[in-house]
Amino acid sequence: MKKLLIALTVVFCFGVTAAFAVDGGELYKKRCANCHRDGTESSPSGGGAVLKGQSAKEIEMKLTGYQNGTYGGAKKKTMERMVSKFTADDIKALADYIGSL
Repeated sequence: MKKLLIALTVVFCFGVTAAFAVDGGELYKKRCANCHRDGTESSPSGGGAVLKGQSAKEIEMKLTGYQNGTYGGAKKKTMERMVSKFTADDIKALADYIGSL
């Protein structure tokens, strides 16, 4: 009985963690897709940045740079505003999602 209780506790803890995990795909749809479309093209106002083909590490570096003001070009102010409220988990999830495009 004790082993069953421990096993259920472990499963519950992982389940709760997964329930609160950030969904990079949903975040992309809400915050990025208007300008970056499906990642293979960009809207005219998107600055021409095609995301597909970039690694998760590269995307994470760029998003973090936009957030702390150390990275950016023509759309720097727009991107700073877009990522200003992202948590580190948001950036990681978004970078992983974009890296998988």
